[in-house]
Amino acid sequence: MSTIATSPATRRAPAQTAGRQETTWVVTVTVLLVALLGYFYFAVPDFRGLGASGILALSEQFLFTGLIALGEALVIFAGEIDLSTGAMASLSGIVMAALWQQGLNIWLAVVVALVVSALGGAVNGLFVTRFGINSLLVTLGTQFIFSSVATAVGGNSPPYNFPKSFVNLAGTGTVGPIPNQLIGFAVIAAAVWLLVARARYGRGLVLIGYNRAASRYSGVNVQRTLFGAFVLCGLLAGVAGIFVSGYYNAARDDIGDSLLLPAITVVVLGGVDIFGGRGRMSGVIVAVFLLGILNQGLLIRGNSSLTATMVEGVVLVLCLILKIALDRRAGVRLRELLHRRFAVARAPAAGGP
Repeated sequence: MSTIATSPATRRAPAQTAGRQETTWVVTVTVLLVALLGYFYFAVPDFRGLGASGILALSEQFLFTGLIALGEALVIFAGEIDLSTGAMASLSGIVMAALWQQGLNIWLAVVVALVVSALGGAVNGLFVTRFGINSLLVTLGTQFIFSSVATAVGGNSPPYNFPKSFVNLAGTGTVGPIPNQLIGFAVIAAAVWLLVARARYGRGLVLIGYNRAASRYSGVNVQRTLFGAFVLCGLLAGVAGIFVSGYYNAARDDIGDSLLLPAITVVVLGGVDIFGGRGRMSGVIVAVFLLGILNQGLLIRGNSSLTATMVEGVVLVLCLILKIALDRRAGVRLRELLHRRFAVARAPAAGGP
């Protein structure tokens, strides 16, 4: 009996099953994206009237949400979450704008704003890794802190009317019919995909989410890996803040408030397990466009922004239900996921890196 339990085929079966499920999910999301584009193109005349360049330009309305989603995916892969990313995006844009208003070169101001965002992520990571505080509580608190700081720095009259070079590169400029923001997102998304899918760091990140104790025995430096995920999450939120400020040619302290729910929805829709340890970054990248096109298509069709937001919430709930149903079918129970996520996290780390 022990021979059967430890045979290579038996050990590989769960991983192979999970891999097939992840592949199927990514393919399904991709098919849904194509179907959604087809529906809006043929059923909504105003959408069809945009033409190819106009449809590409729609991406400027949601790519900053996609950037936040990429960062959220990193921490969710590890079984954590960051609720401060929307506020951090607002803070990034405000810091950049305030420094520029004080006379600093706009591009140096961008660099400083991104450093501030990375430091914000580092603060989150420090509390989670060094003090062992749950990331949900930590980032809920820092969300209010970052938002308050952004309000204080922005003042009563938030800056606007940035230099044309900045607005063109980070906002509404194009290379032919392709928006600059789409090019920037593609480069960043490719880098994050390579980090997760091909680099040792990414494999360690996913292993932490799947089983934290096992990741320690495998030689993964859990604290350092988690800390890096939060720093990258903060940095990507900062880039999103720069993008959105460039697009609107203005910085506001509440500009990132509406980005958090869509970003988390994108991660779940992309097939990443909300408890960590499973999913593919390629699915998240496709889901950015699926949810973005859905939202913009509804608005073009004449639905209100409230309806579009409600649809995002419904999509999030349905994805969670579907993921739990698939887990149950594969023999994984919700109680087991919760135990693996929280009980293992409290296990003593003595002797681990």
